[in-house]
Amino acid sequence: MTVIDTSVWFQPEIGPRLQPSIQFVFRQWSGLTDEELKSHLHRIREQAWPLGEFPCIGLWMFLLPGIAAFPQFPQILEFARRPESRIVDLGCGLGQDLRLLAAHDIPTERMWALDLEPHLWRLGFELFRDEGRLQASFIHADFLEADVNDDGRFAPLRGQTDLVLASQFLHLFDWDGQIAANQRIVALSKPGTMLVGFQQGRKQARAYIRPWGMMYYHNRDSFLRMWETIQQQTNTRWTIDVSAVALQQWGMQDEDLEWMPEDRMGLNFVMTRET
Repeated sequence: MTVIDTSVWFQPEIGPRLQPSIQFVFRQWSGLTDEELKSHLHRIREQAWPLGEFPCIGLWMFLLPGIAAFPQFPQILEFARRPESRIVDLGCGLGQDLRLLAAHDIPTERMWALDLEPHLWRLGFELFRDEGRLQASFIHADFLEADVNDDGRFAPLRGQTDLVLASQFLHLFDWDGQIAANQRIVALSKPGTMLVGFQQGRKQARAYIRPWGMMYYHNRDSFLRMWETIQQQTNTRWTIDVSAVALQQWGMQDEDLEWMPEDRMGLNFVMTRET
């Protein structure tokens, strides 16, 4: 397997990637006008790209509608609005998913965010102009190395998390890494917890090498098979709604997909722990 040239993950212009759902966030939460938004986004992206040259930055994927485009989004918001509901965003990056919820009046002091790159999280305050307003707690950690059972930073979440956001996160790991990450998610969860996210997949499930390590791209069947293993290992049961979608449905442009194989696809998932 060859390591990819990261320049294929960089699109110089925003083009048509600004969708109404994310414009709403910048307008409602950040107070940015439509006229100033594009230049503001370019300036922040120029600072973010050197921090890791990730596709989510170079391809403007932090502007995707994401879970806002899910048919279950109204239910996700209703769930997040429950009194004292605790929310954690895994692999938060710039923190766009938490700002999406904040723009829909979800209290931010009940939010936690985790990422390996703290500079992206700090840059998110500049992106969304909300330093001092966003009250989310940030955990700087490698989720696969973290001991969620003993690390005090996870104490407010351990067995108490209501909503877990895992957008473009689990596919960063190989098969065994995804098993380990999901076991940690289960440790944070309780009966009733909702796990929501989306990630790249392939019609033929397989592994790839990337600059940060080995990744495993699922299809729907392999994703369900993995979760059957996790449920057996953790003695839990989850209701799993996972859909295979074309990446254009995420808002990605054809030019964003040229580096990908023909059997590219996305997986959207909404899961609820039953026991």
